[in-house]
Amino acid sequence: MAGLSTIGSISFGIDLVAGKKRVPRPAAGITALNTLDPIVITPYADHVKEKSQTRRVLRNLRKLAPEGDGRASSLLLEELGKLEQLEEVEGLEFGHIKVVASYTSYENEPSTQGFNSTLLSRGVQVLLPHLLEDNSLEWVDSETGKNFGITGISLAQIVVVPALSVDESGMRIGQGGGSYDRALKLNSGWKVCLLHDGEIFEGKLPQEIHDQKVNAVVTPTKIIRFI
Repeated sequence: MAGLSTIGSISFGIDLVAGKKRVPRPAAGITALNTLDPIVITPYADHVKEKSQTRRVLRNLRKLAPEGDGRASSLLLEELGKLEQLEEVEGLEFGHIKVVASYTSYENEPSTQGFNSTLLSRGVQVLLPHLLEDNSLEWVDSETGKNFGITGISLAQIVVVPALSVDESGMRIGQGGGSYDRALKLNSGWKVCLLHDGEIFEGKLPQEIHDQKVNAVVTPTKIIRFI
């Protein structure tokens, strides 16, 4: 993909072991994976199992990231300022951004606290997700507490989506459960993930039929848009 930097990104190769099992190997220069248990996938493993095992590795990699790093969200704020000056990007209408669906980051996720606060100071309504018992997400106004229900995400022009990784096609992988995949189907706006440098997946992530892509990914050093 033009302009896509893969230096330091996550990559798995495949080694045959005794002709029976395939073991992903890290790309050259990726040493963090060597400290983790190997992923073993049989030739006939389905995508669900492969995705689950990939997620396990990505979670361990995320633990190595710094806590409270707000550089990616700061870069996203700059980008949103530029988008507001445009009438349309990739078929999506912007103008003045009034509603953003975000989330509250925790532990080693790229920080969203400063991002959310800055949006509020600019008069932007910030909706935050609340997980229901059936793993669906309802959306609540971060200031007033007003609940907009499951369809509240449809109000947002921008949706900031948590992820463990995003591949070169814009396919994301999250913590599991499919909550965001179901929610994103209800939104026609611009969907973006915040990641640390090195968390972009080189190649294609294992995916299921319900998985949803995002329009862009932002790290502390770059913005990548997917076509």
